[in-house]
Amino acid sequence: MNAEIIAIGSELLLGQILDTNTSSIAKKLAESGVELIRTATVGDDLRRIKEVIREAIARSDIIITTGGIGPTEDDLTREAVAEVFNRPLQFQPHLMEQIEVLFKRRGFRMTENNLKQAFIPEGGIPIENPKGTAPGFIVEYSNGAIISIPGVPSEMEYLMETSVIPYLKRRFELQSQIIQYKVLRACGLGESAIGLQIKDLMKQSQNPSVGTLASVGDIKIRITAKADSPIQATSLIEKMEREIRGRLGSLIYGVDSETLHGNVARDLEELDLTLAVAEAFTGGLVSQRLASTDTPFFDQGWVLATFKSQREFLGVLDERFGSLLGNPPQLSNLLAVRARELSRSDLGLSTYGNIVEEQKEDEYKVETFCSIASDSGVESHEATIGGEIPLIRERASIIALDTLRKYLLKIKQSA
Repeated sequence: MNAEIIAIGSELLLGQILDTNTSSIAKKLAESGVELIRTATVGDDLRRIKEVIREAIARSDIIITTGGIGPTEDDLTREAVAEVFNRPLQFQPHLMEQIEVLFKRRGFRMTENNLKQAFIPEGGIPIENPKGTAPGFIVEYSNGAIISIPGVPSEMEYLMETSVIPYLKRRFELQSQIIQYKVLRACGLGESAIGLQIKDLMKQSQNPSVGTLASVGDIKIRITAKADSPIQATSLIEKMEREIRGRLGSLIYGVDSETLHGNVARDLEELDLTLAVAEAFTGGLVSQRLASTDTPFFDQGWVLATFKSQREFLGVLDERFGSLLGNPPQLSNLLAVRARELSRSDLGLSTYGNIVEEQKEDEYKVETFCSIASDSGVESHEATIGGEIPLIRERASIIALDTLRKYLLKIKQSA
């Protein structure tokens, strides 16, 4: 059973509104065992809406549209569906009554253009909408159905739950098969390097299937399984997860919506270790992430944006600091030690960066350093990163957090 989603509205194409409806509908379909094969976004243009609908019904059994069923002139979904199926719009008195009641209940006067919302294509199945003034409708065709519901997220979600999914289960006799997924999150290697290690799984495995999605410093590995029950789907996913974890090991830092900084905060709490951070390159990005977790185990953070602030933080003379600038690894180590001393924390973490080459305008090659100080000494990590400075800072902050995560992991494993 294939499905497509069409999000309608020029405001989506202009970036004025973020389309959250498509992801929400996709999740509901997956939970019901319906495979989503394509999504589309189209503006408020009758010709283009009809074109997208015609293409969709030629491919799929289930088409769900959101948006474009309001009372204004640019709400064109009902007209488009009516013309595609050659079914004239027909007035539905009971829908009009419901719209009028809703206006009265909310203390507003209904305007004449709201009359438009009581029309649906001939032979269509109305979807009553107690949450708003835009009823939806269903038009069935030989091998499928197109379902049009409002674009207002709260109304869309309600109608998906109470009307659309129950209809799909009845009409298409959907079995108990579900689609379930799990996301493993990794950092420390790029998408291509991680892809090489699981290339065969991505290419050969059909159920569950494996795919990757990359963002700065974060690789998401999605495992998707189809099964007749949640237990069977979970079993398929767990087997694949064990295989992937066996190959990637400590590169995997979390699952699903977990974050790197959130898991670092959790580990600090489990180990009862407090942390202070001195950032001489990352501009507070590490501290900002840790502070967002509200963990009491992040004691303090310093942003040391200038040589002057770094020298004063270390409490050394100009001559001594000048020699440290020629030895970035040592400078990074001393910053971590000093952060720990000043805050009286269990751990001190530092970041430092040294530009070694200007590659082209606004792009550089930077040696980045992070150090972790504890009562047993200092551990450090170095990486050379190229690109624009804001992106390098972002990647360096992730490297620092990941280095700390692996440091805490070693402590947990040795306990």
